[in-house]
Order: sequence, then C-alpha cells, then structure tokens
Amino acid sequence: MDVARAPSLARRLRAPLAALAALVVIGGGSIAAARAAGKAGAGPVVERRAVWTDRVRRGELVRTAPVQGTLVPDHVEWRSAVSAGQVARVLVRPGAAVEPDTVLLVLDNPDLELAALEAEKQAAAAESALVSVDVRTDAEARAAGLALGAASADLDDARRKARVAERLAPEGLVAGNDREDALAREAATIARAKDEKVRFESLASGRARQLAAQRAELARLREIARFARRRALALEIRAGVRGVVQELPVESGQWVPVGAVLAKIAEPGRLKADLRVAEADARDVHRGLPVRFEGMGELRGVVERVDPAVAKGAVRLEVTLLGPLPAGARADQTVSGVVEIDRVPGALFVARPTGAQERAAAAVYRIAPDGASASRVIARFGRTGAREIEIEGGLAEGDEIVTSDVPGAESAPTIRLR
Repeated sequence: MDVARAPSLARRLRAPLAALAALVVIGGGSIAAARAAGKAGAGPVVERRAVWTDRVRRGELVRTAPVQGTLVPDHVEWRSAVSAGQVARVLVRPGAAVEPDTVLLVLDNPDLELAALEAEKQAAAAESALVSVDVRTDAEARAAGLALGAASADLDDARRKARVAERLAPEGLVAGNDREDALAREAATIARAKDEKVRFESLASGRARQLAAQRAELARLREIARFARRRALALEIRAGVRGVVQELPVESGQWVPVGAVLAKIAEPGRLKADLRVAEADARDVHRGLPVRFEGMGELRGVVERVDPAVAKGAVRLEVTLLGPLPAGARADQTVSGVVEIDRVPGALFVARPTGAQERAAAAVYRIAPDGASASRVIARFGRTGAREIEIEGGLAEGDEIVTSDVPGAESAPTIRLR
C-alpha cells in the first residue's frame, strides 16, 4: 500500500466505526430501559405467607359490637358504721362465707354505752312518775267520789224533809220558819251536790289527761332508750345476709367515722356482667340485645341497661347472665365478648381488611385467578359484623383479597405474590 494514502483511508473508516458504536450504546440503553420498564410494571414482590387473605362470600352477616368488662355480684350488701368507734376486733376476712347473724367485727365506743344507760335511767324515772301520778289522781278521784256520794245523800234527806214540811205546813203542824229552813237547806244541798259532781268529773278528766301525758312521756323516753341501746349494739357489725365477704377494709385499732364502709357482702351464685362498649358502636346497642361471651363456655347474657352518658370514650352496659355459670366464674373476673346487634341475610361480605371503615370506600388488593399477582382496586364497604364487613361495590362474590397490611407495597397498582 502507498504510504501516502494510509492516513486518508484511516479517516474514511473512523466515521462508520463511531456510528456503529453509537448504535450499540443506544441499543443497549433501550434494552436496559425496556427491562427496567418491565420490572416496574410487574410491581414489588410480596411473600404470600406474609399476608392474610379472604374470599368474598354471600350469606348471613351477624352484626356485632365487641365488649369487655368484669363479672360483678348481682346483689351486694354494704355494711357501714352507724356510730363512730374504734375497731376492737376483726372476726372474719374477705372470702369468708357468712350468715345473717355472723358478727364481722366489733367497734368500741364507751360514750354510746353511757348514753344508753342514761336513756334507760330516764325511762325508768318516767315509769315511776307514771305510777305516782296514777296513785295520786286515783286517790283524789276516790275522795271526790265519796264527797259526791255524801252530798247526794244529804240532798235526798233535805228534799224529803222539805216535802214533809210543805205537806204539813198548811195544816199548821209545822211552823212557817221550819218550812222555810227545810226549803233553804234543800237548795243549799242541791248547790253543794252540783259542786261535788263538777269537782268529781273535773278530777276524773284531769286524771285521764295526766295519765295520758305521762304515758306519752314514758313512751318517748323508752324509744330514746331503745334507740340508744340499738346504737350501742350496732357496734357489733353483723352480716345481715347470707353471702361471701368481698371487702373488709379496716384493721384492729383503726378509728372509723359515722358512715364509713366496713364490709361488702355479695350473695353467692348471683353474678352479672358490667361491660364497656366503644362509643362508636354504642349507637346501635339497646336493652334486650343478646350478648355472647368468649372463653366462658356456653355463657350467654342479655343487655339489661345502657348508660345514657359516655365515659372515657365508652358506654357502660349492665348485662344479665342467662343459664348456669361456668365452673370457676367469680366476682371481678375479666370477661370479653360481643353484643349481637343485627342479622343481615343474603349479604355479600368478607373478612374486615385493615383500615376498612363502615360506610366508606378503601383500596384493597384483589388476587388474580392464578394467584401470582394482585391488583389494587377500590371497594365500597357497608355494615360491619364481628370480624366481617359488608361489600356494597367494587368486589364480587368469589373474589379473593388481601385483608392485612402489604409490606413494601406502598400503594403500588400491582404486586406479585410468591
């Protein structure tokens, strides 16, 4: 080859080689972009065992509201201090079975015993005064009766003499002065007899009034004495009912004021449930709805009362238990369950997905028939049950969806399952 022509040939070959290199670079970039695009379209990979799934089905949807709380005694007797005193002895402890006459504890208050003795002394004095009044007024009444009798006898004698004088005076057998004396004596005797009768009736009436007043005073003082004695006897705190001691929050030597709670006694075998339901679920809960408890065998109940107020985001329910209690059930035991609000026949429902709300729409991943992928769709939800939620649109019967969180999906339109 001519050496002079070599540079010119090299320049002519360099341009086609550069173009070929550019095509190779462009082609490689296009292939890489296509692969990247293909990977992006497939979505992230999610382990199938890392998510929960459920299939949309049709049937009866049981609408429930979760509740939790404790078993409490159906009937509780509280014993409180009628009088202040110092705890002398504690005779029973919580958990002890007691009868109505069982003494739970004894208080000590000497002032009450002294007050009872003083009240009884006053009642005895009033009883003595009643006897004295009875004897005195009886004697006065008897004396007045004797005086009235004497006056009546004198009146009869004066009347007889006056009649005789009037009969004999016209015949001259009795002097006129004797006749006038007889009539005057009769008039005086009539007046004295009237006075004695009034005096006798007044004493009899006064005797009745005095005795009634004294008897009333005696009855009043006796009642005061009985009350004082009851206060003294009330220092022995008795159960009052047959049951089991739940609480006894005092110790020997402790001073307790009037009204202080000394004991709580519950009748055995009679429990009810004190439950709480979330404020959002409480709007559908009312008296008479059935309650099903979890972990308590076949224990059932019925809502007896619903509190009208909300406290700390929950509403209190009082539930009457039905049937026999399971073995081991006792007061203050924690329980949980559901209130059956309604039954919806022929409903389309699925296990409640994470974040799904009643009467709202939410995005879920619907699994393809081959199970290899899932696409993001919008589902409209309706009423909720215990663990299920009604489907109003976006899904059909037989569709399988992911009900749990999808790790790493970040709202991807499509995910791959493996």
